[in-house]
Order: sequence, then structure tokens, then C-alpha cells
Amino acid sequence: MWLKDLDKKLEELNIIFKVDEPLAPYTSIKIGGPCKRMIFPEKEKSLLKILKFLENSEIPFFVLGGGSKLLVSDKGFEGVVINFCKFKGIEITEENEKKIILKILAGTRINEIIGMGIRKGFGGLEFLGGIPATLGGAIKMNAGAFGNTISQLVKNIRIYKNGKIKNIKSEESLWEYRKFKENGIVISTELEMERMEKERVKELLKKYLEKRKKTQPLFEKTFGSVFKNPPTYYAGALIEACNLKGYQIGSAKISEKHANFIVNLGDAKAEDVLQLIKLV
Repeated sequence: MWLKDLDKKLEELNIIFKVDEPLAPYTSIKIGGPCKRMIFPEKEKSLLKILKFLENSEIPFFVLGGGSKLLVSDKGFEGVVINFCKFKGIEITEENEKKIILKILAGTRINEIIGMGIRKGFGGLEFLGGIPATLGGAIKMNAGAFGNTISQLVKNIRIYKNGKIKNIKSEESLWEYRKFKENGIVISTELEMERMEKERVKELLKKYLEKRKKTQPLFEKTFGSVFKNPPTYYAGALIEACNLKGYQIGSAKISEKHANFIVNLGDAKAEDVLQLIKLV
């Protein structure tokens, strides 16, 4: 019954949707069964309306960004997936000789922001170059690499929580290692970027991408690093010390390039990946 009501509401709000859509193609590890509905909101107004409808109707849902850091059950998801791939945009709200402030919708890809920086002459996110993430996902997990985190650039965050929009000024106390403490759905974020020569942005991006290529299985099907680093060591080094590099269950394999990555060799199942995680 709820599916009919939902379809009617989606048509009323002019939101594109797909029925029984497989999730595997939308994840970076290419694993996952179908969801009942996958919806593609483009405008904030219609997004907020459908969020309220889903909550009021007690329909299960989750928000999908770039599909990394995500392992979907082989059985799929008995609910609604809100795909943010069309909910994107970048607006320059303030700029001077030293900095530029951007208001960015949550579905915008990190690599799109970096690309705009190359064109317009600003930088700051190059350390995340090559990661298949959206801004919203990067905020929720306080994405970081090479000693940097996205929290260092965040000024303000707008989230949807309990039927309302909440504006949050970024403070150090809101962030932890790989975590933004505030619950809710990220709608948009203001980032403070540094004015930078275009060639310098390219140089930094190239440097970080080369580091990734040397140490990570960039061109294989993974969902990124699996385990958080413990306080005094690296998870990948610990896994390697256990002689688990290359260990395989089904078509899921611990990467021989970096032990904190699990690779889908072709037709891996979610259960294969889970068994590897449990083993580690």
C-alpha cells in the first residue's frame, strides 16, 4: 500500500524514481541487491517534502551519495533509497584575494569541487582527489587523508533533522576521527577555500593522486579503506602483519596492494565481504 502512496507523492513532486532498482551499480564495490524505490531529487524544496512524507509514513529510507564506504546486502533494501546524484550545485558566496567561500549542495562530487578549483583558482580539497565521494558523505564521516580532514575547511553545515532544517556553525567539538557528531541529513555546506594559482592546484592534485596510485587499489572495485586506524598504528599494517594480504573468500579478496582494502574480483557477494571483515 505504501508503494502506491509513495509513487503518487513522487509524481506530485515531479521527482524521478526507479522501481526495484539494483544497488550494485551505484556502489564503488559493485555489490548489492535491489531497493523498492530509488528516487532522484534535484531541488531542495521537493527533497524536504519527500523526506517529511517518508518520515510521517514511517517508510524506511537511506540517503546514497557516491556509494563508497557502503556494503549493501545481497537481498537489497526493503525501502527507499534517496540518490543524491542530481542534488548538486556550487555557488560562490564570498571571495577576496586570500579566500573564497562556497555554498555546495550535498550531492556534489568532491572531484567536481576540485575541478572548479582548477578552473577558478582555489584549492584545499586536493588531498581527497580521486575519492568517489559526495560532499555530504565526506562531511558525515569527516573524510581525510595524508594528515588532512575536510573539517578543516568547513564553515557552516545545513542539515535536515526531525522535520526541520538546522544551521550549524562548524566548531572543533563537532568533529572526531572519521565522524561528524551531529545526526541528520546533510543538505548543504559552506567551505572556505584558499586562493591558489591554477597550476599549484594541479600540482597538489597530481601529488596526492600519485601517492594513492602507489599504495591503493584505485582502479579496482572496493569501497575504500575498511577499518579505522587505531590510535597509535595503521590498520593496513596490522592486517598485513597477520599475513592476510591476498586472502580470498569467494570473489572477495584482501588487496595485495593495501591490506585495508577489500576487492571485488568480479561477482563477489556481500556475505563474502562480511566474512573477510569478520576474519580480520
